[in-house]
Amino acid sequence: MVILDDFLQTAEVAVVDSFSLYRIAVGHTPDGAALGEAARVGRIRLVTPTVAFAVACGMRTCWDESCDESHKDGTGQPVRKFLELGGVEMVNLTPAETVSAGKLYAGCLDCRVTGAEVLAACHSALLAKAWEAPLISAVRAAYCYAALDRTEMDIGIELI
Repeated sequence: MVILDDFLQTAEVAVVDSFSLYRIAVGHTPDGAALGEAARVGRIRLVTPTVAFAVACGMRTCWDESCDESHKDGTGQPVRKFLELGGVEMVNLTPAETVSAGKLYAGCLDCRVTGAEVLAACHSALLAKAWEAPLISAVRAAYCYAALDRTEMDIGIELI
């Protein structure tokens, strides 16, 4: 929690990927719950690419590996509610940024790392770079970023 407190003191805006968006919206982890509350009260502005929001809402099961709850209403409901409450803002990438995200995804395909969540991660990484903002992710999402050249992307990733 100390790391999160330091992060909240230094960051005004942060990009969330589909994994972290879900964790924050549901609040299953202490850091996720704290970030969600900080966003709702205006201590930090959380933004996410539209693609990452859609992927988080479209999950068929909970993305939190420590969760033992039954999500009868689907995993998208808490994510949509979090958006409605002002916890996160959806951002559309420009056409040029979208093409660049597609190129990042093509590099992931070359490494046989595929899936909607990987495409969403490419969009999230690109948004973080464009906004010069930290990217918030989850340990479980590490495979989504494995094929990205982080030195080229020049982004910091905070894990919750």
